[in-house]
Amino acid sequence: MKKEWARKLLVTLLPALITLGVNMFAYMVPKQIVSPTRYVFLDMEIDRRIPFIPWFVIFYYLAFAQWANYFLQVSFGDKKLRNKYFSGDIVAKIVIFTIFMVWPLAVKRPAVDPNNGFWQWWLSFTFTVDNPLGAFPSIHCFYSWLAFRYSFEAEPKGRKWISWLQLLLSLAVFASTVLVKQHYFIDVPGGIIFAEVAIWIAGHTKLADFGGRMFDKICAAVSSKTESTQSGQIN
Repeated sequence: MKKEWARKLLVTLLPALITLGVNMFAYMVPKQIVSPTRYVFLDMEIDRRIPFIPWFVIFYYLAFAQWANYFLQVSFGDKKLRNKYFSGDIVAKIVIFTIFMVWPLAVKRPAVDPNNGFWQWWLSFTFTVDNPLGAFPSIHCFYSWLAFRYSFEAEPKGRKWISWLQLLLSLAVFASTVLVKQHYFIDVPGGIIFAEVAIWIAGHTKLADFGGRMFDKICAAVSSKTESTQSGQIN
């Protein structure tokens, strides 16, 4: 029974894992292969006017919990919405990967002292493990906006308050990206626009149907393989 439950869980989560895999490829690979000599930096007045507020790193990391909830909701929710959001996400990441490679926008970060309090220590750790490439569009804003949009579309009328809470958290995440100097101001609307375009394209073309068929074929293949493996072990 436990193995059967694990197999069903794997198959349910597989489209989300595929989507996350494409995201990690699009985000991480350019960081590894684009030379720092090609990095592009912006010098805009609006970014100079935005203050540096280290404690907003709380919301920068709370975004990860929001995304985890989003991926679980989509995985266990309506299949049509799953196909729409995950298919649009994958296509958007292909475009974003191209942007990161062709226009490697990076952020000039402020100097932080890990010995100057907890918040600067946390940001020092963040700046160390995550190099500054991949600013536009903001993946943070992309996923936090998707989390709100999915909630607004999926939640019934009596539970729309959950969607507005999602929106408040998303706005806090947007603010955090510029207040901890992980992004430029233009990266925020960039992430939102990419998310909206991805949703629109998936909802107004055959993309969601195509993606859904691909997800179903992969899930069926994995389910069949794991089922055969379990049967062989029992025999």
